[in-house]
Amino acid sequence: MINEEIRHFVDRVGHAFVATADAEGNPHLAAGRGITIMEPDRLVFESWFCQTSLKNLDENASVAVAIADPVTGNGFQFLGRVEKTVDTAVLNGYAPELEPAGLPQVQWRLEIRVEKVMAFTADAHSDRPLG
Repeated sequence: MINEEIRHFVDRVGHAFVATADAEGNPHLAAGRGITIMEPDRLVFESWFCQTSLKNLDENASVAVAIADPVTGNGFQFLGRVEKTVDTAVLNGYAPELEPAGLPQVQWRLEIRVEKVMAFTADAHSDRPLG
């Protein structure tokens, strides 16, 4: 599903937008870095996701991930489900001069099982899965 061309693109861009929605369908958009492709159908993030994203994932595991070239705006959209969340780091006020307000901040590892990969573009497109 995720071929070598897509893998190289993801590695080169290095950041993405992650859309979640709560149980009522209210959307939330977050940005993430630290993207890795672990298998041909699995994306893994390790990033500082906000509490709204995590609350939404507790209610609704479906996500859309868009990774786009910052110059052209074109890229790929991945639709799938978060199968696992793990907290990997916490900022808890130990170094207040370095940490943002609203603590604690938590870094999360999200493992996403990709069900569809589509082109992401502002040009004419079909929303048909690639491959």
